Amino acid sequence: MLTIPDAENMIFSAEGRLFVSGGQSVIEVLKNNDDFAARTLSSGVCNFTGLAIARNTLYANCGDGTLWAGAMNKSPMTISPVFNYEGMALPNGLTSSADGQTLYAVDGPVATNSLPSPKIVKLKIAANNPLQVENQTTWLDLAGRFPNGIQRRGNLLYFTDSEIPNLGRLNVVPIQNDGSAGMPLVLATLENLPDDFSILPDGFAVTYFFTGQVIKLNFQGEQVDGFNPLTFSTGTSQVMQGRPPLFSTTDLLVTEKGILGEQSSPIGNKLTIVRKTNNN
Repeated sequence: MLTIPDAENMIFSAEGRLFVSGGQSVIEVLKNNDDFAARTLSSGVCNFTGLAIARNTLYANCGDGTLWAGAMNKSPMTISPVFNYEGMALPNGLTSSADGQTLYAVDGPVATNSLPSPKIVKLKIAANNPLQVENQTTWLDLAGRFPNGIQRRGNLLYFTDSEIPNLGRLNVVPIQNDGSAGMPLVLATLENLPDDFSILPDGFAVTYFFTGQVIKLNFQGEQVDGFNPLTFSTGTSQVMQGRPPLFSTTDLLVTEKGILGEQSSPIGNKLTIVRKTNNN
């Protein structure tokens, strides 16, 4: 659908706007009739990873240890650095609390220029300014593990990781009444290395990074559907169900990162749409 170097992650706003992160920029997907276009939102070049939306603000993690953000009601909309993480090897997956005053960011799975420091950190966002981060704390220590994607449903946080000898897992951890982390539990043991995932009305859609697959799990963690290996490029990084007005709810959107650090070949570096052509 679109060429996006090192396409990594995506998120829909409540109104159906689609934002995608990649190895150079964060873009918004625009549609003119049947054609799609990418509008760059980031004020500079960075290796962008996780995305979150809260309080009409788009947040984006960058691999260099910065958090970028921008107001979604500004025209033209832009995002710029607003915070420097402390002690993070690779800020990656990102999600927000229900009230939008907390962000949860994954540190992992591995970084190219520092030792792993696997954890989920919590950022407190100022009540009167969604572009101001007041403090950073470690919310869940994940020593010995390799976490990646994170999403929230109600007061539950779900995250993917791997831990020897398990190649991949989907985990769930409750956000307790005092805001601390409850006991993390393994919801599903996966057959391949996962990247990020999304929450569906009836379960989860999970990407398998190296095998070019997307699978579907129910809320009990059981696989109920999936694509064959190599349906997508290696580096399959995120999957989301389409939303109006840009897409139908039967559309499936997949970011294909491709070869890590390589941003110009047809192996990955794209946003793909899977569209039903009949009712079968």
